[in-house]
Amino acid sequence: MTELSNPARSRALLIGAHSFTDPDLEPLPAVARNLDRLAELLRDPSVWGLDAGHLSVLAEPDRDQALGEAGRLADEAEDTLLVYYAGHGFVHDLSNELYLALPRTDPRRLYTALRYQDIRELLLGPQVRARRKVVILDCCWSGLALHGAMSATGLGGLSDIGGTFVLTATSETRTALAPPGETYTAFTGELIGALEKGVPEAPPLLTMTTLYRHLYDALVAKGRPTPQQRNGNTAGAIAVARNRHRPPVPGPEPGPEDAVTSAAEEASVDPPPVDSPSVEEPPVGKPSVEEPPVGKPSVDESSDEDSSARGTRVRLPGRRRRRTVVMASALAVAALGSLPVALNLIGGDGSDADAKAKSNLTVTIGVSAPLSGDFASLGRGIRDSADLAVKRANADNVAPGVTFKIRALDDKGDPASGRRNATELVADRSVVGVVGPLNASVAQAMQKTFHDAHLTQISPSNSDPALTLGDGWQQGTFARPYNTYFRTVANDTALAPGAARYLYVKSKRRKAFVIDDKQTYGASLVQSFKKAFGEEGGAIVGESHVDAGRRDFSTQVSQAVNAGADVVYYGGVYEEAGPLSKQLHAASPGVLLAGGDGIFSDTYATVAGDGADGDICIAGGAVPDSLPSAETYIKDYKAAGYNSSYSSYGGYAYDATSALIQAFESLHVDPSDTVPSAKRESLRAAVQNVDFDGVMGKVGFDANGDAVSQAVTVYRLSGGAWKAVQA
Repeated sequence: MTELSNPARSRALLIGAHSFTDPDLEPLPAVARNLDRLAELLRDPSVWGLDAGHLSVLAEPDRDQALGEAGRLADEAEDTLLVYYAGHGFVHDLSNELYLALPRTDPRRLYTALRYQDIRELLLGPQVRARRKVVILDCCWSGLALHGAMSATGLGGLSDIGGTFVLTATSETRTALAPPGETYTAFTGELIGALEKGVPEAPPLLTMTTLYRHLYDALVAKGRPTPQQRNGNTAGAIAVARNRHRPPVPGPEPGPEDAVTSAAEEASVDPPPVDSPSVEEPPVGKPSVEEPPVGKPSVDESSDEDSSARGTRVRLPGRRRRRTVVMASALAVAALGSLPVALNLIGGDGSDADAKAKSNLTVTIGVSAPLSGDFASLGRGIRDSADLAVKRANADNVAPGVTFKIRALDDKGDPASGRRNATELVADRSVVGVVGPLNASVAQAMQKTFHDAHLTQISPSNSDPALTLGDGWQQGTFARPYNTYFRTVANDTALAPGAARYLYVKSKRRKAFVIDDKQTYGASLVQSFKKAFGEEGGAIVGESHVDAGRRDFSTQVSQAVNAGADVVYYGGVYEEAGPLSKQLHAASPGVLLAGGDGIFSDTYATVAGDGADGDICIAGGAVPDSLPSAETYIKDYKAAGYNSSYSSYGGYAYDATSALIQAFESLHVDPSDTVPSAKRESLRAAVQNVDFDGVMGKVGFDANGDAVSQAVTVYRLSGGAWKAVQA
């Protein structure tokens, strides 16, 4: 049962810096007001009720004062220890670590600032008795505390410890906001508002997960930097405030029935892993998530996750109704995990009314893709292409008596969000199959949930061979892990050989240095490339493994140049590949950088700069604009008025959706306008046997669930833009 952190056994430290001796650092008067009001609220018995001696406010400390006071409170706290900081944030050029500005900080000498790693090590010290810890950072680049360059064992490691919740004002690549004329900073202002006024429709206690959801909704709705969170184990249930929106009612304490509600609500948001892409702040003056254009059927927004991405939350009124929904969903998930689920239970007495009901079945195709964050443009192209396929199927009446629709959920490119989406889609009995996700790591998190519920998923973009061939594929042992998983695009066993062949034959490269980001996608790609390049006759002259999020590649560049490499192959995404390319070409202009579809981004070209011309990447599948089969799709997509481009994977998402629709239609044996019930397992078997000419070519799946078409395209950077050079 969620309980308020005991104020007598808890401690809180509020640190702020609002004035600075360095003239280059802008004063932040709002920070001083942040500290004053937060202190008042945390002392207020109607919020938390901390004793004055248990709450320390350091408005303008030096480094020793800040660490000394943090150490003192850490020694005293037995229940919950809360540490808050507001001010300027900096990123160290070499270590990529987060530093927190203090009044006498010199930005050119970051040892004069407070290193976040020092706070982390203090809070994890053996002398700390607090069973729960909360860290709140309101500064630029604060997301580094979640998944920075030292994510596995460094900055982000704090939240790997059970009972720790880290909440940040923005991502590791974004600035925070102190709006001119406003009393508080943007992030803390919303936090203060939640403590002052409470959160509507939330439980009597404001847990950290509830606060995070509220802050996310409020800030995204205003087009402000998007907050981030990460927590260990049950840390999302830490409560340091009462909900003022729901004044206490005289009576007994909440009982076990209420505990079920709280536990289920807290379980609905998993901590984002340290290697997940950060959530992108919305552009100024635009909504954070694009809404469908007028006249276009909108995606289903019934899920809590999908609603939160739009800055609003749809909740059922009253605690009893919310509890009923949670328990019903839990029962549905349990049932789906062990039995094939009927999509539509047909019954009735044969009356006209019953026949009419049969002929108006709505069937849902789920979509899980990043609709916000760094991969949003790709994710929205997937979503909108699936929507277009559904609209075409409905217009053509491919399944008489059936109306298809999509339900799109934002997975943010984050495995934890993907896992949560999978659970939601499984619990929705109208969902017959799922298109997505974009990222291989997200697919790994979803596969078992879908498999246990016999729910088919078809990815338009995943390329990791292990998803279909199993972990032993590199040793030549193929074993399909989950027979509910399919993909319409080529896997890495085709991508890497295509790159190796182009580099060796067309570009005459002979010596490769390889680097991967330790993530599923990057490591898999590099392993495939090493084997393929060797088979072409090339030599691997060295390799390195780096943390995702790294921006300084000076060591790797030196190793590659000293080894005589004429190409560096990077397994990872464009966020790191761009800086790597820039540094590589500055050191040795003649060396190419190559990679997979993870670097296929305009941002890569912008960051890498003019010297990157000649770099290559290889993407699974063909270029839609070059295919006669895609002409109608492209024309219809543009005519539909979608706000996003169909992007690299839109055509494959269209084909994936069409495969699910055709499989469903194939189950109909009665030519009348009635639809027999169809079980998910039957649909999976039908998907395995689909065979048709799609937008991107032949659509069908081999025994492992891989696309029968393994087309790939090589792209070369020229004039700051990627151009297809080989199909």
